[in-house]
Amino acid sequence: MQEETLTQLMTRLENHLGGGSDRWYAAIAALESILLSTVVSLPKEQIGGLVLSLPSSLIRSQTLLERLKIGILSPRHFKVQSLPAAQESDSETLPSSILEFTLDPQDLLVREPFCLVITPQFNLLLLQGAEGFGFSFNPELVEQVWLKLKSHPILASSQQFTSLEKLVENFGFKEPDYQLVSSFTRQLIQNIPSPLPKISDKAYPKKETTTAASADLDLQLLQALTHEVRTPLTTIRTLTQLLLRRCKPAPEISKHLEVIEQECSAQINRMELIFRAAELKASSQNQDAMNLVPISLEQVLQESIPRWQQQAHRRQVSLEVSLPHKLPAIVTDPAVLEQMLTNLIEQFTRNLPAGGHIQVEVTTAGNQLKLRFTTDSAPQDNFFKSLGKLLVFQPETGNLALNHQVTKNIFRSLGARLTVRQKPGHGEVLTVFLPLRS
Repeated sequence: MQEETLTQLMTRLENHLGGGSDRWYAAIAALESILLSTVVSLPKEQIGGLVLSLPSSLIRSQTLLERLKIGILSPRHFKVQSLPAAQESDSETLPSSILEFTLDPQDLLVREPFCLVITPQFNLLLLQGAEGFGFSFNPELVEQVWLKLKSHPILASSQQFTSLEKLVENFGFKEPDYQLVSSFTRQLIQNIPSPLPKISDKAYPKKETTTAASADLDLQLLQALTHEVRTPLTTIRTLTQLLLRRCKPAPEISKHLEVIEQECSAQINRMELIFRAAELKASSQNQDAMNLVPISLEQVLQESIPRWQQQAHRRQVSLEVSLPHKLPAIVTDPAVLEQMLTNLIEQFTRNLPAGGHIQVEVTTAGNQLKLRFTTDSAPQDNFFKSLGKLLVFQPETGNLALNHQVTKNIFRSLGARLTVRQKPGHGEVLTVFLPLRS
């Protein structure tokens, strides 16, 4: 995987839940459950699937250890862990169902824990990368990861790894049953521990401490709520994508399914931004919360503009984007920047009447790149109500959004700057200034 790290693959995972190790371990528990449900229906002599993981074995069930082929990719300095106690104490030899592949500690592959599952019933990729936890049942993506593993110099030269190829050929890469996907995501949710702290009634803190604790509880409650909204929406989007790929529905039905997918993506994006805003609010080192790297804005825009056009079309608003012939490199977090820009377009289109028009202009301004969002259409008379320190709420439509100050703070953590200027009779002019790579 030297052309593309797993962290880079993360940006293409259909279900990116963010967060830390709690989601990773919750997913492993859900994985064991669905693996057990699939292998019980197979003859005992038949291998039920292949599980490749880094840096340790993730399978603890003795039944699964006997019914699966398991590969562990470990750096040289890492001692294989997580095997059942009976196996760990039985000398240095691993069970015959478990193969170990030793990688160089400096190998790019060892940077992110992952798990690749290939079975006759489904394929699954789990990844705990720099951007948090993500998973995908997309057989095309799983196959791509498998092919990259096959081409890895150390793995390709291993006779043990080569022996797994025939196994994978027999399994193939198939679309999973939607009920299996739904079961996995439901169990994943159930296995994630609640982020809310335990409140002790043994002590009564001072007023200042009570206020701080209340604010912290509000943020954690907001994080929990956004998670509870994102996860079922992610399940709905995944199932919708499966229906579109597997069933080849009639054009009219496909159009409705695509709208469902787009609406889910828009709401997931909004919830992720609210969750990120809550994290930044709770952190005193906002800049460290982002992974700022030199990137080409052209790549971000090429992936984003089609989605912006879809957003505008759904609101019956036209969108025009003007780009210079060549875009210089900028320094930012590409995933968060794409979310923030998409959020600006979403808010613009929501506030315009049908037939409205949005102009996006990208120009250079000294050592910065300037993105200017304007409209010549009078905005609808929408009343927004402040909802706490992070959000605004539109009672008539139920629209929930980050307030301007929070939006500015997130852009600031990206190394960027957002300005908002009122244009009498024509709404707002939003300008984003992005730092050029020096």
